Amino acid sequence: MNLDIVVPFYNEEDCASDFIKHLISTFEKINGIILSCYFVDDGSEDRTPEILDKFSLSDKRINIIHLWGNHGHQRALIAGLDKCGGDAVLTMDGDGQHTVNVAICLIQKLLAHPEIAIIQGIRSKGQRWSIKDWMSSTFYIIMNYLCPKSSIERGASDFRIIRKSVLELLKCYPDRHRNLRILISQLNLPTICVEYKPLVRLGGKSKFTWRKMIQLATDGIFAFSSLPLRLGLLLMTISGTLGLTYASYSLIRYFQNRVFPGWTSIIALTSILFSAVFAVLAIQAEYIKRIYEDVRKHPIYAIRPPILKDTSENIAKEEKTHFNE
Repeated sequence: MNLDIVVPFYNEEDCASDFIKHLISTFEKINGIILSCYFVDDGSEDRTPEILDKFSLSDKRINIIHLWGNHGHQRALIAGLDKCGGDAVLTMDGDGQHTVNVAICLIQKLLAHPEIAIIQGIRSKGQRWSIKDWMSSTFYIIMNYLCPKSSIERGASDFRIIRKSVLELLKCYPDRHRNLRILISQLNLPTICVEYKPLVRLGGKSKFTWRKMIQLATDGIFAFSSLPLRLGLLLMTISGTLGLTYASYSLIRYFQNRVFPGWTSIIALTSILFSAVFAVLAIQAEYIKRIYEDVRKHPIYAIRPPILKDTSENIAKEEKTHFNE
C-alpha cells in the first residue's frame, strides 16, 4: 500500500526533529507499506523550515511544502492533501500528541476493513479535558444542530486515515474556508472511530490560540450551515406575532377611549412595518441561501469503490476501539 502522511508544522523547532525520526524509524519496520511524507511548513518563524529541509535532503521519501505566511492548521493540511495521491492518507500533528503507535493502529484498522472509508481518531473521554477541549466539544454540539447532515464525535481531531477515494472527493470541494472535521463528517461515509489518549507535547507550546480557535469556529459555521440566513424568517415570525398582539391591544384601548390621539395608528403602523421589513429580509435570505449553496459547487454524490471481498453481512457503520498508551 502506498501510504502518504501529511503533517503541518508551525514553529515546532523543539519537537520536529524527534517526531520525524520516530515517525520514519517506526514505519520503516512495517512490511508492505511504501511511505511518502508531506511535511507542510505553515510560515514558521523559527528554525522549523531548516530542520524540515535537512530531513528532505537526506530522505527522498520526505517532501517539504513551504507556505508563504501562516495560513492556519486547516489550510496547511489541505495544501498537503492536494499533493497526495497514495492509496491512503494519514494526517496527524507534529507535536507528538498524535502518537505513531496509534497511527499504526489506524492503518491496521483500514487494512482489516476494506469496506470502511475513514478511520477517525477520537480523544479518550476518560481523560481530564482542558477548557479548549470543552469549548471544542460545545462547538461540535452546536454544529451538529446547525448542520443536520453532520455527526461530529466529541473529541474528534485531524488525526485520521482516509482512502484515496475520499481524498479525491475532498479535492472536488473548491471552498476557500474548509473545516476538514466538519466536511468529512458531512460526507457520511463508513467510519471507524478509534479512541486514543494524547500524550504530552514533545516540546514547545501549543500555537492554537483563542483567536485561531474562534476563527476556525466561525469558518465552520458560515461555510457549512445556511441556517443563520433564515434568522430573518424567525425574527419576522416573532415580530409579527408581537406586533399583531400589540396592535390588537392598541385598538381595544382606542375603542375604550383611553389613549392619546395618534397613538393607535403609530403602534399599528410600526408593528406592520417591522413585520414587513423582516419578511423582506427572510425572502432575500432564501435567495441568498440558494446562491450561497450554488457558488460552493459541492459534489452532489460520492462514488463508493468496489470491495474486493464479500463483506455485505458485516459492514460496520461505526466501531469504537479503545487504545491507550
